Amino acid sequence: MMKNEIRKLMFEKRNLANIEDLKESSLNIINQIQKDPNYHHSKVIAIFYPMEREVNLLGLLHDSKIYCFPKVTKEGLHFYKYDPNITFIQSNFGVMEPADGIIVDDIIDYMCTPALAISKEHYRIGYGKGYYDQFLTKHRPKYVVGVIFKFQELKELPYDSFDQKLDYYIKG
Repeated sequence: MMKNEIRKLMFEKRNLANIEDLKESSLNIINQIQKDPNYHHSKVIAIFYPMEREVNLLGLLHDSKIYCFPKVTKEGLHFYKYDPNITFIQSNFGVMEPADGIIVDDIIDYMCTPALAISKEHYRIGYGKGYYDQFLTKHRPKYVVGVIFKFQELKELPYDSFDQKLDYYIKG
């Protein structure tokens, strides 16, 4: 299957999934992250604001870590430090992003990446814009961890030379 066919299939599966099952799976993923020794040793954690039935990691914000959220700018993807008073605005792509703040691209220890599918070889298929791959070529954190629902794990995926491999992934 081509990447666009996989994207379409995963959108369909995600849209057909029971919303309560997705919530439970997100909580399971959060639990696994909290037990991850690499997460424990990390100070600055990159997460994302969930959209359209994505894995929801917002429950991690209760932990004693520094968190950051992605925002697409003219220069590409940047991560902005989170604080409880931060304002999120919806981008043209439909993603909730920080309105402004402090960019922390070079001090991220542990990055949770969204994906539509992840292969057992640790390659991911995102939404097709390449923002995460471009970011990772310039600012690769110590740990790059994909987060997916179980149905998003595939044996293999097509990938290109510019696709950045994950260190590992967590599924729920």
